[in-house]
Amino acid sequence: MKRWKVAFFVLAAINLVTFVLILSFLFIPTNVGVEEEKKVNVQEDGNVPFLIRTQKTDLTNLINHYLEKEAQQENLQYSVDLQENVYVNGTIKAFSKDIQMKLFLEPVVTDNGNVQLLVQELSIGQLKLPISYVLKYMNNFYELPNYVVVEPNEKRIQINLDEVTFENGLSARAKSFDLKNDDITFTLFVPLP
Repeated sequence: MKRWKVAFFVLAAINLVTFVLILSFLFIPTNVGVEEEKKVNVQEDGNVPFLIRTQKTDLTNLINHYLEKEAQQENLQYSVDLQENVYVNGTIKAFSKDIQMKLFLEPVVTDNGNVQLLVQELSIGQLKLPISYVLKYMNNFYELPNYVVVEPNEKRIQINLDEVTFENGLSARAKSFDLKNDDITFTLFVPLP
């Protein structure tokens, strides 16, 4: 009978431990399904960053809308097409004539979120002109926003996004501008009220 007595107490102990474990699992608080409070990532300047990812077609439409509405110049009309590179097509007025202009640019994002447009090819009419000469002409005779810097000797156009703040306080920095893989990402900074 001694064996049955030991087996009974072992089985009773197993049942008791199982019962205590079930009760403890029921009454111990858990984090499953409860979302932890997340801290808003506020920058030192009081802005909250949002990562914005877009596609070439959407950004092309936005740029051309902006150019149509905001950047009207009497003697320079142009549009932008984002494909493998940035293509700028337009007309310039010279000698009271409209002359076709084509510009092929390669975008590069700098460490501080600005965009450099490296000029690969430039033609006016049927002529392929020296890039530095035409960029110097553009810099001298066209009114560009102060955040757009034309660097003729380096054959590039610098877009200093860190100098642009919109009326509503929004600002942006480029994170990636890879047209071949359609990976265009910006960080949009929204000011807190």
